[in-house]
Amino acid sequence: MKAPASEAGFSLIEIVLTIAIIGVALTVMIAAWAQMAKRTGDPFFQAKAAFLGQAYIEEILTKRFDENTPVGGLPACTATNCSSALGPDAQSDGSTELRSAFDDVDDYNGLVETPSENALGLVRPEYNDYQVSIVVAYAGGDFSRPAHTAKKVDVWVTPPGETAIRFTAYRGNY
Repeated sequence: MKAPASEAGFSLIEIVLTIAIIGVALTVMIAAWAQMAKRTGDPFFQAKAAFLGQAYIEEILTKRFDENTPVGGLPACTATNCSSALGPDAQSDGSTELRSAFDDVDDYNGLVETPSENALGLVRPEYNDYQVSIVVAYAGGDFSRPAHTAKKVDVWVTPPGETAIRFTAYRGNY
């Protein structure tokens, strides 16, 4: 005699197959979740990198265009009297200018900092693991103008364990 449908159970084969299918599905779901969880910090690091990059850009763009440009920017330096060397200026004792004494845009050329510092040379503790690299180059040619009429500032910010993010600004000679 056959048991009524309400009393019928699962066979051993059905139970084993169900456990195997659920096991495979959970393995795939957990692997996908682990990949997503690994990258959840990215937006946080990228937002901090954007803030840091913007801070450097703002600091640099407040400086004079060139060592030979007077405060106020007028008269603008020309191809004959603009600095030919980009980077911190040499001091009378042969050393290079300290970061706290940077007074023109190209002084930042070649600056690499880990940890990041502010304009006063104080370490930003919330950015201890971030690296900042700066490249400044004449860029008037980017606008079909003479080279000495603009400088391109590239600020590269590398968050911990991430790839570098580039921030670019131009400073005109006016």
